[in-house]
Amino acid sequence: MVPAQPLALEGRFEEGGDSLLPNTRRLTELVYHATRAGDVRRAAESLCSLAYVAAKFAVGQEGDLMREYAEAIEICGGSPSPEQQRLEHFKNFVGRHRAVLHAWCGKLAALPFQLAAQEPEVSQVWVAAKRAGFPRRVEWPLRPQQIDPCLLTIGEHESRINSVAFSHCGKWVVSASNDKTVKICHAGTGEVKCTLAGHSGRVHSVAISVDGKRIVSGSTDNLLKIWDAANGAEVCTLRGHTGAVRAVCSAAISLD
Repeated sequence: MVPAQPLALEGRFEEGGDSLLPNTRRLTELVYHATRAGDVRRAAESLCSLAYVAAKFAVGQEGDLMREYAEAIEICGGSPSPEQQRLEHFKNFVGRHRAVLHAWCGKLAALPFQLAAQEPEVSQVWVAAKRAGFPRRVEWPLRPQQIDPCLLTIGEHESRINSVAFSHCGKWVVSASNDKTVKICHAGTGEVKCTLAGHSGRVHSVAISVDGKRIVSGSTDNLLKIWDAANGAEVCTLRGHTGAVRAVCSAAISLD
């Protein structure tokens, strides 16, 4: 087997520093080809590496990273395996810390190692930090020893979120915000599928039809809007209220 190329052409992500030069070809090709060949073990070697996580965030490919986790876990199928457990631990770790990693990993390349060193010792992420020999910068003697149940943090809105709804298939999450928009995000990766902009006031409520084809939103602009969930297009606007619409439900959306 041909050995994998290094993640950095110059420097090491474990050490950080200004001299780091990520190997973008290595970051975009190896896991891609491994998952399409069904080689989950080879894919997991990269995806369960903290240096790989640091490298993907350093070059702004965190969305690709979350998709890679989802694809590799899907290859594992329904039967539990050591690779699947490691992949899920890493995917959830990255999902929980995605916002802070996005904000700081470009400046502090070793941040994933520090965060991993503070994980519970039952976590495969903590095991990876220990094997990498990364020293803890901050000791947390009483840190919890249960893995955080949070799977993903999505921070795409510019203001407070007032309402959320899951699609019945569990693949999408829809959110309504004071920033006057509704967003459809992938529940596994946090990526925004589309932003529904059309209300002139704060959006207080949102719901999805049972078949997942329509979204309804209610706003302080006194309007109800129905949207096409596939492409985010506005289907129609319902007028008649003289005050803010603060609640909607999926049962009110006709399947036809």
